[in-house]
Amino acid sequence: MEAVEVGAGRVWGPWPELLADRRPVLVVPLAPERPASAADGWGGAEDLPRLQEGWSAAFDGVRLVVTRPDGTAWYDGPLAAARDWARAVRAHRTLLIVTGPFTAPFDLHPVAAAGRLSVLTVPARLVDAR
Repeated sequence: MEAVEVGAGRVWGPWPELLADRRPVLVVPLAPERPASAADGWGGAEDLPRLQEGWSAAFDGVRLVVTRPDGTAWYDGPLAAARDWARAVRAHRTLLIVTGPFTAPFDLHPVAAAGRLSVLTVPARLVDAR
């Protein structure tokens, strides 16, 4: 995971996590090009995220593409995920996406404690890299 320049500061790219029950999670610093509005199905961290069928995620082992219901990419880029994470995507066929006003892993906990995270669960699948 590497920080990239965005506007006036550095923002970390998305990173994979696994919940205690081995469900795959994508943690994504909020960025203007990746809105997380309730109108698109996003909920607060206190909400039980419902599967948003119009969204989708596809991972080829290197690149993850998360697509909005209108077919445009919400995220399309590299993801340094371990084999266990890919196996979890295959097993659960869903991906929990967590975003909020943080720029690095170090900022996540205070944002979560303040209840400022947004979550979305999308159908997910592994695809061939070809």
